Amino acid sequence: MPFELPIFPLNVVLFPGMALPLHIFEPRYRLMMSRCLESDRTFGVALLVEGEEGQPDTLPAPVGCAAEIVEATRLPDGRLNLQAEGRRRFRVLSLREEDDYLTGTVEWLDDEPLTPDEQAAVQRRAAAVCRSLRHYLTLIAPNSHSAVEELEMPQDAVELSHWVAMLLSAPNHQKQELLESTSTQARLQAELHLLQRAQIIHQAFARRLQWALPEVSGGEPASSQAAFFWLN
Repeated sequence: MPFELPIFPLNVVLFPGMALPLHIFEPRYRLMMSRCLESDRTFGVALLVEGEEGQPDTLPAPVGCAAEIVEATRLPDGRLNLQAEGRRRFRVLSLREEDDYLTGTVEWLDDEPLTPDEQAAVQRRAAAVCRSLRHYLTLIAPNSHSAVEELEMPQDAVELSHWVAMLLSAPNHQKQELLESTSTQARLQAELHLLQRAQIIHQAFARRLQWALPEVSGGEPASSQAAFFWLN
C-alpha cells in the first residue's frame, strides 16, 4: 500500500540497521525534522543522484531506506543534532515539493520470497560471505584475530546482506545497487565478489610494500601497517 514519506536526499546509501548521525541546520530540513518528531519520527533517506546537498532541484535515487529518529537534541538557535537508524527499504513512486523539501509517495521494498531449495542455497552463500569477511578483517588487522573470530554476525541472511553492505567501503553507486536488489542471493554473491576482490588487491598491495620499503622500528615489516583497502 503506497504512503507518503518526507525524503532527505544525501550523499550516503542508508541500509536497514545502519546508524546515521545528522546535524540539521537548513530551515527546510529543520521544519521537516520537527514535523517528523511530532509524528512517527520517520523520514526517508535516498542517495542524491542529481544536484548537490543543500541545493534546490535535487533528485534522489528511486530506492531509499526509511530512517527512525532514535535521539534528538535541539540547539538554542533551532539547529538539531539527530541520531537516526535505518529501518526498511522503500521504492519511490512519485515526488512532490512541500515547503521546499521533498515528499514522496512510496511503497515498501522487500526481497523476493525464497523456495526451500533457494533458502538452502542462500544459507550456503551467507556462510561463504561470513568466512570471506572474517578472512579479510584478519588480513587488514593481523593482530585482532581473536576479536574477529568473536565478532557476532547476523544469523538471518537478509539482515546479514544489509549488514555487510553497510560495512563495505565501496563507491555509492555499488552500494545503491546492493540496496536496490530484491534478491538476497544476488546481493550476497555481489558482496562475496567485492570481498574476494579486496583480498586480492590488499595482498598484492602488501607484497609491493614489502618489496619497496625497509623494516620499520621494532622489526615489523612495513607491509603489515597497510590500512583498510578501499573497494573502488
